[in-house]
Amino acid sequence: MRARILSIVLSSVLIVGAGIATAAPAQAATGDAASVFTQTNAQRTKAGLKPLISDPALDKAAKAWAQHLANTCTFAHSTATWRANRVAKAGWSATGENIAAGYSASAVVTAWMGSAGHKANILNTKYTGMGVGYAKGTCYSTYWVQIFGWAKTAGAPGTGDADGDFDSDVLSRDAQGRLILHRGTGTGKWQSRSVIGSGWLPDDKLVTLGDFTGDSISDIGRVRQGYFELMRGTGGGSYAAPTSIGTGWGDYRLIVGGIDFDGDRYTDVLGVNLAGALILHRGNGKGGWTGGTSVVSTKFASATALFYAGDFTGDSFGDLIARRTTGEAVVHPTTGTGGFKSAVRLASGWDSLVAVFSPGDFDGTGTSDIIAVRADGSVALARGNGKGGRYTSITIATGWNAYHGFG
Repeated sequence: MRARILSIVLSSVLIVGAGIATAAPAQAATGDAASVFTQTNAQRTKAGLKPLISDPALDKAAKAWAQHLANTCTFAHSTATWRANRVAKAGWSATGENIAAGYSASAVVTAWMGSAGHKANILNTKYTGMGVGYAKGTCYSTYWVQIFGWAKTAGAPGTGDADGDFDSDVLSRDAQGRLILHRGTGTGKWQSRSVIGSGWLPDDKLVTLGDFTGDSISDIGRVRQGYFELMRGTGGGSYAAPTSIGTGWGDYRLIVGGIDFDGDRYTDVLGVNLAGALILHRGNGKGGWTGGTSVVSTKFASATALFYAGDFTGDSFGDLIARRTTGEAVVHPTTGTGGFKSAVRLASGWDSLVAVFSPGDFDGTGTSDIIAVRADGSVALARGNGKGGRYTSITIATGWNAYHGFG
């Protein structure tokens, strides 16, 4: 096939080369894809720009689209909605895309840089992250996809997408010590419910961790008899066997995970001790900890519940919501660099709730929501407005008095 170049000077542009080859699995962020990532950053450095960071969610999306092109012998961009469904829950607020076919790893970046539209994407100062996807196909020998991300916002709270369908799910436990997965539809409703684990003790604490291991899959933690156990998510609706990664956790009465509190792009865990101090445990992005612990606040003595709510206020930083002994709910916006902004009152009357937590964007509107379990077992969804408030609550389930330990 004769080489040709097509350019769309928007958030997405494309380029085509030539070649014939047999089909093979896609690979991303390793091998030739890693080489393309390095070459791209070399072009940015040459232009005096900051290098792009490598992100698993962007890599995974780029890999998926490259393989789609190879499998279907097509050559077209993904849509903004397709990309958002795969990377927004990892915190990327906007994306752009370059695609190419028929080029080697050593030639594709040069070809992109020779086209105004592709070059504009590579040298766009607003982009801070990039994923690279690579696949082989029969119509063109190689397929390349670059997906660029704008400034990464706060990661999603709660269980996240446990089963790989890109919709937020919820975990709970029952009286038999079983771990229950409640699958969301992405529109504020439920698909199904299933048992995915057993052997949980009554005093075990479930801690949702976000992507704690750096593989773009949400993980969970279990605190048992003072030990912190990591359970890696598989992305297919299950979790790996628990592995102990810390001791001394029995001193905390409340534990919150999934928030990047210090702004290093790795999710952290916060614990409230008996004195009401909020203690930060920094995650290293690889399933462990980095540095020692630190006290980040001493004002949580009155908190009877505490959860991470994602970017609840719309400022791109993660927020905590606390329920106080008075039943008052308070939003604690973070600075994104290890501190807090001024707390804001959210609601009252929460003292009657059995449990309250955030499932992330449960209704598909793009903002973090809140789920509350009432004493009668009914479940209320309070849709977040993206500005630190919420809309009127609606009942989305009943019979949940059979469950506890939600996340």
